[in-house]
Amino acid sequence: MAGADAPKSLEEQVAIVGKPWDGSPYYDNAERWIHVFWDEKTVFRTLFERLDLTATLELSCGHGRHAEQIAARTQNLTLVDIHVDNLNFCRERLRSFPSIKYVEGNGYDFSAIESESITAIYCYDSMVHFSPDIVGSYLKDSIRILKPGGMALLHHSNFDAPLDKHYGQNPHARNHMTQALFREMADAAGLAVRESVVMKWGGIEDLDCLTLLQKNT
Repeated sequence: MAGADAPKSLEEQVAIVGKPWDGSPYYDNAERWIHVFWDEKTVFRTLFERLDLTATLELSCGHGRHAEQIAARTQNLTLVDIHVDNLNFCRERLRSFPSIKYVEGNGYDFSAIESESITAIYCYDSMVHFSPDIVGSYLKDSIRILKPGGMALLHHSNFDAPLDKHYGQNPHARNHMTQALFREMADAAGLAVRESVVMKWGGIEDLDCLTLLQKNT
């Protein structure tokens, strides 16, 4: 049997990252800080407005608090989450938008999404918890599903965390990632970094980063 320190498969890493959020009270609590992402002139809103929402995908949609902000702005919105209960919650919350597609993801790629079918990907307050291998896997598959010129706006960790302990022990459960490492992974995936902003989160300076990527035409 492999030791505790043996490399873990992507599926094992997804289980570690995803389990704490299944049925978590976080989703209700998170409704209180929706303004951080959607108020005018916030960095999230400013960069989001650069996306082409023709065919938009939200990764890790949770209870749909972000999808609710944009559902009326696009006729082609796909919500992806690994937790079926989250998708069911979104179906009820967003029932007035029957064209929304709901996809149960595997937690590490977009295998259920057609190639070059998406103009914009966004992920808020979720990728900050993903292990580096999971982040890299999503970046590699993002270039497949994005149309030429399509963009991804990804909120990720900027915490150089120890790799030998559970991410939940880190400040605000941030996983190991840095702005520089994320850029390296994006470059390796063939995605161009258009803008990357390091930010304070939960009172901790430089804990998070928001990066806008583009698939070249």
